[in-house]
Amino acid sequence: MQAFTDIYCTCQTSDDRSRHVIETHVKDILTNTLQPVFQRQAQIHPTLSKRPEPKYRAAHESELHENQQWKAENYTDILYWIVKDISNKDLEENLHLILPPVLIVLDDYDIKYKEQGVKMVHYIIKKLDSQYIARMGLDNLFLESLFSCLFRLSENREEPLVKVAYPCILDLIASVKNEQRRSELYERALKDGVVSGYLYAGQKILFLPVLLQPIAILYTALGSIGTQYLKAIVPMLCDSMSMISSNNKAIQEINKLAAESLIVVIKKCWPRIPEYKGLIMKSLAKTWAYYFEIKDTVMCDTLKQLYKIFEAACQGQEIMDKEALLAYNASVYKPLFS
Repeated sequence: MQAFTDIYCTCQTSDDRSRHVIETHVKDILTNTLQPVFQRQAQIHPTLSKRPEPKYRAAHESELHENQQWKAENYTDILYWIVKDISNKDLEENLHLILPPVLIVLDDYDIKYKEQGVKMVHYIIKKLDSQYIARMGLDNLFLESLFSCLFRLSENREEPLVKVAYPCILDLIASVKNEQRRSELYERALKDGVVSGYLYAGQKILFLPVLLQPIAILYTALGSIGTQYLKAIVPMLCDSMSMISSNNKAIQEINKLAAESLIVVIKKCWPRIPEYKGLIMKSLAKTWAYYFEIKDTVMCDTLKQLYKIFEAACQGQEIMDKEALLAYNASVYKPLFS
C-alpha cells in the first residue's frame, strides 16, 4: 500500500504514512476513491439495492458481473487494507461505506475475490462487538453468501475459499444472540456444510482437513442435538482416523483431527455411542497399531484419551472387543487399555 499512500497523501507527517492515511483520510478514500467504482454494482445488487426478486435471475447475475470497474487497478487491495487495519471505532463510524463494496466482492463469481471477501467479513466480525453485530443484523446480511462458499468443492483451487469460510461462519454464528436461531445455524453448518461436503468431497485429501476442522466446535455448541447426525459423523471420523499412509504428513494431520473430533463427539453424545462401538473399536485398533509401531507418543496419548472416553460411554459393552484385541496381540494393545 505504500505506493498508494505516497501518491494519495502529501501531508507532512513524522508518523508512519500508512497509519496516518488510514487514521486521517479513511472516510475520504471510501467516499471518493472506492464508492464510485463500486457504485454500478451497488445499484443492482439484490441486497444493497433492495429491489424485488428478479424474474430472470441468470440475466440479473450476468448484469451484476458486467463492467466491474472495481476490478481495475488495485481497488480491492485498498479495500482489504482498510478493513484489515482500520480501528474498531473508525470501522463502526464508516461501516455504511465499507459494507457495500465488501458484499459485492464476497458475491463475485471469481474464487480469488470471494476468498478476499470472506477474509474481509471475518475481520469485520472480529473487530465489532457482538451486540453491535446483532443490532446491525450483519448475520442476516452475510450468512447466505458465506454458506454458499461451503459448496465450492469441485476444484482444488477452491480449497482456500472453503478453508476461510468455515471459521468466518462459526464466528458470525457465535455472535447471534437468539439461542434457538444460533443453534439452528450451527446445525445448518454441520448438516449442509460438513456432512454434505464429506459426501461430495470426502475422498479428496485436500478438502478433508477443512471438513474435519469445524466438527469439534459444532458439537461443543450443539451438544445432544448433534446426536441425530452421528450416523454420518461417526463413520466419517472413523474412516478419517484410520486412513493410514506411511510418512504422509497430510494424512497424519487428518488422523489427528479425526481422533480429537471423535473425543468431543463422544463426550457430547455418549448415550448413543454404544450403537457404534464396533466401528469405533475397529478404527481405534487399526490407528493405534500404526502409531504404536512408529512410536508416535503424542498421537498414542490422544488415542489413549479417546479410548478412556469411549470406554466410559460404553459402560462395559466394549469388553468383548477389548478382550479379543488382547487375545490377538497383547503386546500391542495392552498399552492402549492401560
